Amino acid sequence: MILTYCNIDGKRHRVRAKITTEHPSSHYGQPVIVLDDGDALDLQSWILCNYQIVKASKNELQQLEKIKKDWDYYG
Repeated sequence: MILTYCNIDGKRHRVRAKITTEHPSSHYGQPVIVLDDGDALDLQSWILCNYQIVKASKNELQQLEKIKKDWDYYG
């Protein structure tokens, strides 16, 4: 999956990411977005850095729906 975000420099940057349940931030099988550096992306970072999905497979989009439901519940 490819995402873009806006950093403090005000420019958009591209980053690769994957969705997995095999990360310490995943709880009870809930998928998380993991960036290339190994860090999980949280709701606060998603909003503050204005992350956007550039490219995602059908399966990734389905997993993103699960993440969105979790963020809606806790956000």
